[in-house]
This record gives sequence, C-alpha cells and structure tokens, in this order.
Amino acid sequence: MSSHGAAVDPWAEMADELAELKDQKRLRQRSLIDGKAGRQVVWVDGQGGGRRHKLINWASNDYAGLAQDRRVINGAARALRSYGAGATGSRLLGGGLRCHRRLEQRLAQWLGVDDCLVTTTGYQANLALLVALANSSEDVVIVDRLAHASTYDGIRLSAASLLRFAHNDLEDLERKLALSVASRRRLVCVESVYSMDGDEAPLRAIAEICARHQALLVVDEDHALGVLGPGGRGLCAELGVQPAALVGTCSKGLGAQGGFIAASQTVVDLVVNRGRSFIFSTAPVPAAMGAAVAALDVLRREPDIPERIQAQSAQLRAALAEQGWSVPAGRSAIIPVLVGDEQRSLDLALALRQAGHYAPAIRPPTVPAAGCRLRLNPSLAHTKADLRRLIAAFAELQTSRS
Repeated sequence: MSSHGAAVDPWAEMADELAELKDQKRLRQRSLIDGKAGRQVVWVDGQGGGRRHKLINWASNDYAGLAQDRRVINGAARALRSYGAGATGSRLLGGGLRCHRRLEQRLAQWLGVDDCLVTTTGYQANLALLVALANSSEDVVIVDRLAHASTYDGIRLSAASLLRFAHNDLEDLERKLALSVASRRRLVCVESVYSMDGDEAPLRAIAEICARHQALLVVDEDHALGVLGPGGRGLCAELGVQPAALVGTCSKGLGAQGGFIAASQTVVDLVVNRGRSFIFSTAPVPAAMGAAVAALDVLRREPDIPERIQAQSAQLRAALAEQGWSVPAGRSAIIPVLVGDEQRSLDLALALRQAGHYAPAIRPPTVPAAGCRLRLNPSLAHTKADLRRLIAAFAELQTSRS
C-alpha cells in the first residue's frame, strides 16, 4: 500500500527502477563471450544478437592463467568421469563426495590449518562463516569499509551488529574495538588484497590489534592466493599471520571454481553446524574440485608463479605510470587506472575496445562517483606481445587526450 492507502503496482515500480538506472547509464546487462574466457575472447554485442569483436581480455581473474591450462582441464575431466556432472545433494545429505574431501585436505595441508570446508562460491563461504561465528545479538563484526559485498551480506544475515572502519586505518579500527568492548564476540573482517584498488591490508598490525583486544580476525585472501606469499599461499603465509579464519576461492589464482574456509577444527565444525548457506546448498560440482586439486599441483611444481605474476604486474604499472596515468603502486595482479570522471572512464573503455582490448570501466555503485576507473588484470596467459599492444594503446589514448 502507498502512504495514501492505494495499492501500488509492483510491476510498474520495478519497471520504473530499471528505467531510472537506464537514464543514469547504469543499467547492467549480462555480457556474452562466444567460446572460452581466455586471454583472447570473442565479445558479442547485444547479449548474443550483435556484432562479434575479438579482444584481448584484461578483465579476467585468472591471474596465473590456469583456467585454460591443459593440466587443470584434465583434472576436471577426470573428476567428471569419476563422479558425474553433479553432486546431487548437500554435503550433509548424500552429496559429500570424496573429491570434496580430497580438495579440503589438500587446501588444509597447503595453508597449514587444521581443516578446510569447500563451498560452491567464495560468496557462499563468507555467508556461511559469518552467520556461524556471529550468531548472537551480543556479537559485533567490525569490517573494513572496502570489504567485498559478500562480507557485508554475511554480516546482514548474521545476528551481529555492524561497525565499519575507514579503509586500512589502524587508529579507526582501534576506536571501533574500544566502542565494542562490552560485546560477547568481536570479529574483524578484512581482505588481504582489495578487489578494486589492488592494495594490501597491513595484516601484521591488524593481527596484533586483534590479539590485544581479543577479537577474532577473518581474512579474505581471494585475490592473494596464487599471487602472493610462498608458493602462492597468500599474504597471511608471507607475513606469518594466523587468522581465526581464512576465506579463499578457487576461481581466481587457481583458475577453477568454488570457495573455501580454512581454519581450526572448532571453526570448521561450527560452520558445518551453523552455516546455513553451506548446510542448505547442493555440494560443488565434482569437475570444479578436480580442477582445483590439479591447480594446486601446478603451483607446487612451479613455485615461481607468484613471482612471475608480480613481475608482469610491475612491468605494466611502471609503463602506464611513465605515460602519466594515475596508477597506484602495488604488487597484486589488480591494476586500477584511476580516471575519476564516469563518462571519461566509459569513453576510455570504448576506445580500448576499438583498439582490440577488453578493459571495462568500473563505476558506481561498485566504486564512488569520484573513483571511476579502468581495472586491468594481467594474467600469465597473456603474452609479451599482448602487454606491448596494451601499453601502446594507452600511449595512443594519452596522446589523444593531450
């Protein structure tokens, strides 16, 4: 009912919402890639009915280039043949297969924790963990302002109160912990590498603050695994930080699919019993489990993969900065080219596409209005020629801008 008591047409309201987004040029649509989502993609306009464009893909999360690696594909194929196309049930009701447990054991061994719990996505892992750990109205979750949407959604689904602290601001974190001293259980949620800026959290200092305040530290390592740390084990492993729980994904540095929680046996058991998004979801498909195990084998055999990713990222950052683009320093495979103006970011993305590169504009609501950017994700699947072409395309754009 409206404020005047008259019935409101829900379909008209939804149509109005979409029309408003369209007027703002913020109406999102599904993209369509014809064929593999590798270093080179065939982009199809109009969700399937338009022109086809062959583009070098700079938007992929496949940092180590493993998604199209024959060894990883063979691992998926073996699991598919052995276990079938689907798990057919939840982990607690007949869908728990040996391939799930095998990946959990391999991840636990790799990360040096008691146990792991695999989930269908990294998003689901955050939901399950936060609902399980923050299960009382007396709990508080203190989260970095730039944390992923799945972290915020997990907090909203939990019983806890939410406090935000300014991005990577240790003093503000201390203030929020002081405000919540009377709480039953306090969680601090951060990412080791942030998805839009590619910057790193000061994890060692955050861990020390959490220990001093007896707060539980949860670290999302989605964008660090395979990229940072010894053998690609992430920033926690590099710095010797042991969080109460580590959330990860197999869909980025490992080139596969699925999420996981790595923690003590107590935390994992609590998620199995309290994590609703885990309990009530069909288990991950076997092929994804086989692919992830194979990817871990590749990382073990090629321990220099993180160094190669970082070197490639450093080369691209340096070249763009030398041209005068606003590119923050960093080691990750996420390289934001800060533009500021929304229309300018769209124009640059279009110009790059016309030059044969897919590098989409990132704009509100994903980032603030003044923080519009292009986000480049170089991958080990890219060739040296790909990087040279991209650098040349940016040089041409800078010349035309001048």
